Amino acid sequence: MDTREKILDTALTLFNKEGTAAVSTNHIAEAAGISPGNLYYHFHNKQEIIRELFQRLNIIWETLESIPQDHAPVMADLKTVIEANYKIIWQYRFLYRELVALLRQDTELRTSFLAVRQRGFDGFHELLHMFSEAGVLDLPDDPKVVNELQEICWLISEFWLTNLEVNGLKVNEAEMQRGVNLIFRVIQPYLA
Repeated sequence: MDTREKILDTALTLFNKEGTAAVSTNHIAEAAGISPGNLYYHFHNKQEIIRELFQRLNIIWETLESIPQDHAPVMADLKTVIEANYKIIWQYRFLYRELVALLRQDTELRTSFLAVRQRGFDGFHELLHMFSEAGVLDLPDDPKVVNELQEICWLISEFWLTNLEVNGLKVNEAEMQRGVNLIFRVIQPYLA
């Protein structure tokens, strides 16, 4: 593994465990087993590391496997997509736990995040309609209601970690599964 990737992997682990405010570039360098100067050769500051981790996340979103094309979408496919979404959020949980603060601190990160978020939101809209056309979901005829349903699901997934933190609950994989279950509770009335 090259030094740049080692720095990013180390930073991701530390940020997920401690939060970005508690982790300095010196902490990252020490945990990666490199000198601070070596870290600064690759990244000028912690903000650049956070931006690069976001770019990694963006690549994961872009390459996320879609619904298999060898059969019509079924309920199991919908569950797979939602669970995959939560696994990705879990891998980059520091970003979702600190989302508002990170976006306020860095306008470049905010711009990138909002663009990626809009693409994801549009993709989720298409996904809902694809499952509706396949007969898995029985969506209402009113587009406003469908948009509200989409927004509720999106809010649950995007801010689930923040909700756990505010309520003093453990941020762990079991609680992530509870977030998946909530999404299904919301869409349950629309299952065909």
